[in-house]
Amino acid sequence: MPQNRTFEVTRIGRLQRGKDRSLAFLTSREDLAIDAQSVYQGLLPEKQQLVRDRFDYWLQRGVHDPYFHGWNDPDYRNCFVFKWKENRQHQRLYGFLIHPCPETSPRLEVCILVSHAQKNTEYTDPAELNGARALGNRIDVVRAVKKTYPERRKGQNYDPNTLDRRQR
Repeated sequence: MPQNRTFEVTRIGRLQRGKDRSLAFLTSREDLAIDAQSVYQGLLPEKQQLVRDRFDYWLQRGVHDPYFHGWNDPDYRNCFVFKWKENRQHQRLYGFLIHPCPETSPRLEVCILVSHAQKNTEYTDPAELNGARALGNRIDVVRAVKKTYPERRKGQNYDPNTLDRRQR
């Protein structure tokens, strides 16, 4: 795994507006294992719509374990997964949850998707969760998240899900 990696966080466009949730992809040109965005963008339109519908449901605070869930295990409590099937094969997008604006928007919860995996067993491969957890704990990844989701300055009011934060 490359040691000198740069990270970028990109909000996922064309989603319903969530009051206090948002979704984004983590990318790194140096690390091909961080592949959630490229896999999502490569899906056929109908599969991409299916996954986007699941993103939207989560953004609206929906709960449906067959579509997405976190883990109760304290070691993985910040890990998260979105799920679907393609040609009888279980597909997963793994990521981590973070509250990037604790001072000005403490309820804002962002799911940062990092990797894709195919799953053939009942239980999740711990390597997938360990990878998401490790990335979520890296200071350079947290900085990339905070760059995309900065704390609001006094008097500044913007929707955390919009791509354009210019005052109107």
